[in-house]
Amino acid sequence: MRSPRFSALTDRQKDVLVRIDRRMPIKQIAGELGVSDSRVNQHIRALKDAYQVENLKDLVDCYRLEVKDSGESAPYRNLASTNSQLPQPDEMDESEVRVAPGEFVLSDVAPLAIEAPWSVRNEPRVVPGVLDGDHAVLYRLAVIIGLALAFIVLVILVVTAALSMSEASGSREYGPRNGTTQAEMSNPAA
Repeated sequence: MRSPRFSALTDRQKDVLVRIDRRMPIKQIAGELGVSDSRVNQHIRALKDAYQVENLKDLVDCYRLEVKDSGESAPYRNLASTNSQLPQPDEMDESEVRVAPGEFVLSDVAPLAIEAPWSVRNEPRVVPGVLDGDHAVLYRLAVIIGLALAFIVLVILVVTAALSMSEASGSREYGPRNGTTQAEMSNPAA
């Protein structure tokens, strides 16, 4: 089985082959390269023809063998960064002991809640806390009666204010005056 050099492939074929080696699905390869799935399949078909293999497993095996023989490391095999965000062992200063020998200390790094977060129910309060308690029914009934009386008083005050504003502005009355009908008013000579 004759395998071509990796450098003899086109850039797209190299990109597709490297991603196939990383076991990426075709849709993800197409998304990263910005091409369609059928175009990725065409590249795979060309790679299979170039490496003279029948399936992707053999294609990846040939590619890995060629990379190993050439002595260069496969792209994406080495980490781009070795910074693990953890301090190196030599940087850690453990020369001072936090607790004296023989001393027994119980402590946590951070204070913990008494109850587990998932056991506490955060339901919205529908009724204010004042209306809860031992005599909640009586409190709620008193509030309902008080609100009903307040609405009645409000309606009476609005009507009274409207009538007093009407009288104060001296507006004309729309009803019959002193028991006279409209017919008598239009015909004064009769």
